[in-house]
Amino acid sequence: WNKRGVSSETLKPLQGGVAKEGRMKNRFVFPVFNSKDQIIGFSGRYIFPIPENSKTPKWKHMGDKKEWKYPLKVNSKILKKNKKVALVESIGDMLALWEAGVKNVIVVFGLNVSTAIVNTLISLDPNKIIIALNNDSSYNNAGNIAAEKAMNKLRRYFDYSQLSINLPSHGDFGDMTKDDIKLWAEESNI
Repeated sequence: WNKRGVSSETLKPLQGGVAKEGRMKNRFVFPVFNSKDQIIGFSGRYIFPIPENSKTPKWKHMGDKKEWKYPLKVNSKILKKNKKVALVESIGDMLALWEAGVKNVIVVFGLNVSTAIVNTLISLDPNKIIIALNNDSSYNNAGNIAAEKAMNKLRRYFDYSQLSINLPSHGDFGDMTKDDIKLWAEESNI
């Protein structure tokens, strides 16, 4: 992650590290905690370049993702104080935002906002929820379509004025510079 512009200071509170054996071998693995500080899953990114025809996934998850509320163990006080939340697809997106100073983020681990995350948002009662899934307009539109679905789902629980879609200006936040992210954050009013 350091080679991708993510500082050790950003990584340290997330308690991750490289797995040298087991099902997460050769992945930088982030533990996922529940509200009782118990590990309920792992999310790991492959640390080597993936060959073009390989079936090795970039990210691998272990545990029940629909129960994950990440990284609330670290940023729940920030979310409660700020009253604004950005929903992003992956830990990589979250790390890019954190490096740019945006820490009021929840990772949805894919393209669906789980019931656990909806319940967390309801309890946080934010003034603003920014749906910021990947901008796949030049690829397959999956993130763009999922953002619309997330908006429709969240409209059942929140006023329209609390919700907005503001996708990254590039494919995902990891493709953006800190200045790009700061501009996105300013436009998003997060």
